[in-house]
Amino acid sequence: MYDRILVPTDGTEQRPVTTHALNVAELADAEVHALYVVDEKALNYQPSEAGRAETREARREEGEEATARIAEEAEERGVDVVTAIEEGNPKTVIGAYAEDRDADMIVMGTRGRSGVDRYVLGSVTEEVVRASEVPVLTVNLARQGRAIGDADAAVERAGDVLADEGHEVAEIPEDPYRESNTWIVRARTEDDETFNVHIDAASGEARVASIGRD
Repeated sequence: MYDRILVPTDGTEQRPVTTHALNVAELADAEVHALYVVDEKALNYQPSEAGRAETREARREEGEEATARIAEEAEERGVDVVTAIEEGNPKTVIGAYAEDRDADMIVMGTRGRSGVDRYVLGSVTEEVVRASEVPVLTVNLARQGRAIGDADAAVERAGDVLADEGHEVAEIPEDPYRESNTWIVRARTEDDETFNVHIDAASGEARVASIGRD
């Protein structure tokens, strides 16, 4: 049924995506391909060749670490794995890789809160779903419970939640703090609004409270 399963990664920790892909791979005795794409936009933003070279190296290192995490989990479960780092437009590269390797399925994460019709607008996952001729299994990361054990994890979760609301974090003006079982993260966004994000430390469930515009 499935011989090759493609798992693109953007470098962030998305364990539920990897877990779903490996579950299918184990059942089907399939090979998993872990792919990281160095986004050409990140390189084009750099005004100098030296800047592009530095960015390329940093992104490739991130890709090596991300694909290695997937490979380690696959090997622990006895699943054959191939890792790859490509460069270009992520949507285009993912589609081309799937076609060139005869992938039978692509597994990707989304942070939309209501399934495949509520992706973050313009996300790579949405673009791949729309363009791919290969079936795409989406894993809704926003619905995956996860414990938030420290301030760094709380900041990351706050950024994800605000992104769901259409905001990009510009600054965390003060250290996150914890009250009982709730982390509180204050964030200033690119559109000059300030929010308190309240995050349940056990489940990762969050709510956002606007506290004004700068």
